[in-house]
Amino acid sequence: MNTSTFKITAIALLAFTTFGCDKAKMYKGIDSEINITMMEHSSGTLQLYFSTTKIYPCMNYPIDLSWQKTSNRIEISFKRVIETDFCLTALGPATATIDLGVLSDGTYQLNLQNGEVKYSGELVVSSANYTVNFVNSPDFRFKNMPLNKIPENSLWLAISYSNEGTLSSFLENLMDLGATKKQYSRGFYSFDSPLYSWFYCGFMIDKNDIITYYPNLTNLDGVTWGRMVEQSFAFQYLGDNTDIEQLVKQYKEQMEIRVYTDKGEQFLSWMY
Repeated sequence: MNTSTFKITAIALLAFTTFGCDKAKMYKGIDSEINITMMEHSSGTLQLYFSTTKIYPCMNYPIDLSWQKTSNRIEISFKRVIETDFCLTALGPATATIDLGVLSDGTYQLNLQNGEVKYSGELVVSSANYTVNFVNSPDFRFKNMPLNKIPENSLWLAISYSNEGTLSSFLENLMDLGATKKQYSRGFYSFDSPLYSWFYCGFMIDKNDIITYYPNLTNLDGVTWGRMVEQSFAFQYLGDNTDIEQLVKQYKEQMEIRVYTDKGEQFLSWMY
């Protein structure tokens, strides 16, 4: 081998080795099960929130991913967890969120890739809900299927209280304003918070039609509020939301009240 040929071979080998290392780093994947929670935005878009089952020493580690959406296919590739230099020193999962936009009714092929392993399923969008048909895998777990779309002119409440009479008085006043009971489908409902992009709220209606409020749908294992009893409610409401706000203010010293609407509004008693 002459000198020129040796130099060309060495350069080619170096380029291949460098590319190979970069590719391995980019596509090595995530060494954890990835939890996927669907969220409905007040604008009608569908968001996917990803969190690792693995807990990291910093709660702000992001998941490095790439994704693309076509008319009938959604591709999401998970690359790695980025261990940032800036650390919020509290334990937590690595996370990421993507917004898929407003999806027309229909079936979308859903491809999820973690490192070099790829799984395929379907995201079915209807006028009533979002459903995912996905094979069981050690890499991905969907936490709130199906996700029901929140009907128009809805509001839902979570009230922490210590006096039944006060709760009854509040609900009577609420219905005097025009709130009416509505039969909601069983399953999960969720919305983003207008205050914090990382905070989601929602509720679930179980097989016994009991409503459970979740201040953060990334944690679906239940909520404990301590000394107070909590009940959740869902109503149809066609009135003026200013009246709801005034009612919450009226009872703010007696109960902890959270009211959310399908328009993305929220009225929290401790904010007044």
